[in-house]
Amino acid sequence: MRYPLVPLVNDLTFPLLFFWFCLPFGLLLILLIIWLHLLLSEGKFYYQIDKCFCIKALSISFPFTALR
Repeated sequence: MRYPLVPLVNDLTFPLLFFWFCLPFGLLLILLIIWLHLLLSEGKFYYQIDKCFCIKALSISFPFTALR
C-alpha cells in the first residue's frame, strides 16, 4: 500500500488536530492546579471556621455565665 490519497496532516488540518490533542492535557493541567490550590488552602479554611465557631460560641455563652 502506498501513501494515502489525502494526507491526514496538512496545512489545513494541523491546527485542528493540534488543538484537539492538546485540549485534554490543558484541561487536566487546569484541574490539577485548581485541585492543588484547594488542597493547600484547606488548612486555612478550617482554621477560619474553627476560629469563627469559637468566637460565636463565646459570644453566645457569655450572657449566660453572668447569671450564675
